[in-house]
Amino acid sequence: MIGRRTGGRADPTELMDGDSLSLAGTEGSVAPAVLVAGHVILALLVFEPTLFPGADAGHYMVLGESLRNGMGFRDIQLPGSPLHAKFPPGYPLILALAGWFGGLQLFKAASLAFTAGSVWLTYRIAESLVGKRVAFLAAGLFAMAPVLLGFSHRVLSEAAFTFLLLAVVATTLGDRRVGAAALAAAAAAFFARTAGLSVLLTLVVWTLLSRDRRRSVVAVLVALSCVVGWAVYQHLAQPTQPGYLQQLIQQNPYVPAAGTVGMMDFPARAATNLWRYVSSELPGSFGFPTVRRETVTGTAVAGVVLSSLALYGWLRSAAIQVKVAHLLVAFYVGLILLWPPVWTDRRFLLPILPLLVVFGAAGAVAVVDLVGQRIGYATMGLVTAGVATMALISSGSVVPSRVACQFSYRNGHPCDRPQYSEFYAMGWWASENTPVGSVIANRSPATFYLFSRRQGDLYPYSQDPSVVLRGLEEMGADYVLVDRLSATTAMYLIPAIAANLDRFEVVHTVGGEEGTALLRLLSAPRTALLGGEP
Repeated sequence: MIGRRTGGRADPTELMDGDSLSLAGTEGSVAPAVLVAGHVILALLVFEPTLFPGADAGHYMVLGESLRNGMGFRDIQLPGSPLHAKFPPGYPLILALAGWFGGLQLFKAASLAFTAGSVWLTYRIAESLVGKRVAFLAAGLFAMAPVLLGFSHRVLSEAAFTFLLLAVVATTLGDRRVGAAALAAAAAAFFARTAGLSVLLTLVVWTLLSRDRRRSVVAVLVALSCVVGWAVYQHLAQPTQPGYLQQLIQQNPYVPAAGTVGMMDFPARAATNLWRYVSSELPGSFGFPTVRRETVTGTAVAGVVLSSLALYGWLRSAAIQVKVAHLLVAFYVGLILLWPPVWTDRRFLLPILPLLVVFGAAGAVAVVDLVGQRIGYATMGLVTAGVATMALISSGSVVPSRVACQFSYRNGHPCDRPQYSEFYAMGWWASENTPVGSVIANRSPATFYLFSRRQGDLYPYSQDPSVVLRGLEEMGADYVLVDRLSATTAMYLIPAIAANLDRFEVVHTVGGEEGTALLRLLSAPRTALLGGEP
C-alpha cells in the first residue's frame, strides 16, 4: 500500500482521507454510484444514435453477424468470405451475443455499460492507491472526459478493452495474488484487442517479481496459449497477412510499400509519439483543442503539466510499493510509443487514461506534501477545475446538435453527414437494383455490406491507373462505388476511372453531380460493345 510516513510527515495519501474534507459520507458504493450516474447522464446528452462512420465499426458488426449466423469467424462482406485474421474475436463475439436481442442501439448500450463500469473500477482502483477523497476527483475527471463519452456510444472495441484492462488491475489490488479472475480478464483483454499483449506481459512479470513459482508458471502458460494460439490461427487463416510484429516494424501498416524501420529508428519513433501524446492526445482527451503542429501551445503546456503529475505520481508510489497498475502503465505506454506514428491517436490512449488520471492524482497529492497544504490544495483545485471546465465545455458544445439528432432519429430522419447518408442510401438502392451476387468495390466494404447485402472489397491504393483497374478485375468487381468518405477515392479510384472511361458506365447517383455514384465495370471497352451491335 502507499500509506507510510516519511521524514516525520504524514504521507499525503493519508491526509486526503481526513474527516476535514468535504466528501465525508461518500462511503461504500455511494461515491462510485454517483460518478457512474453522472457519466451516464453526460453520455446520454452527447449520444449519437447513428452508426459511427469509421470502417472498423461496420467490420466489427459484420464479424459479429458471421459468428451469430454460424458461418464462423469470416469476412462475409468479401468475395469468397475468407476467414478473418486481423481483429481478435473477443469483441465480435460480444456483438454476436448482443445481436440475438437487438441491433445497433443495443450495441451502443453495451459500449455505455462498459464505460460506466470503467468509471466504477477507476474509483475502486484510485481508492486503493490514493484514498477515497482523491479517488472521487480522479474518477470524476475520467467520467466526464470527452474521449470516454465519445466511445460510450461507438460500436468499437475500445470501451470493452478499457473495462477489461481495469478489471485486471482491480482484481489484483491490495495484497491479493494473481488469481483466476485476473488471468481470465487478461486473456479476454487480449482477445478484445491485441494490445492486450501488454496486460498478459504485466501479469507474467508481476508473478515473477512475486516469486510465486506456481502462479508464474500458470501466468506464462496462459500468456503463451493466447499469443501463440492467435498467431497460429492468423498464419493458417491468412498466411500472407502481416503479423502484429511485422506491422510494428513497418513505416506505415496501411502502405506496405513504404518499407520497414530498423532498431535504431525506434528511439526517434518513440520520441515523436511521446510528444504527440503529451502535447495533443492527452490534453485533447479532456477537451483541450487538438494540436497537430510541432509547436508549443496552451494545449501542449496543459499536456506537459498533466503528464508530469502522472509521471511523478507513478514514480513516487512505485518507489513505495510496485503494483500491477504500475507495471501495466509502463508496458502499455511503452507499446503505444513504439507503434507506427500513423496509429498515434487518443483511442489508443483511452484504455490507459484512467490509470494515468489516478497516478496524476497521486502526483498532485505528493506535490501538496512538498509545497504545503494551503498552496498545494489551491493549485490542485485550480488544475482540477481547469481540466473539468475544458471537458464540460467540449461536451457541452455538442449537446444541442446531439439532442436534435436524437429527436430527428426518432422521427425517422437520421442525422448523418451528407457523404455518409449518400453512402448508406446507395447501399439500400444496390440491395434492390443490382443482381444478387454482384461484387461492388468501395471504400468501406463491411459497412456497405450492412446496407446493400452485396460483397465487395477495397480498391487498390495505387496512383497507377492500370494497377487499380487490374485490382478491380482480379476481385471480380461488377460495380465500383465513387463516394465522398475518404480522400483515397479522389487520390486512387477517380484517376483510374478517368484514365479508362470506356470501361465504366454510370448506373445511379445520389446527391447530384458532386455526390455519390455507382458505376458498372464493363467487361470490354464501351466503344467495342457499341460497335458490335447490329
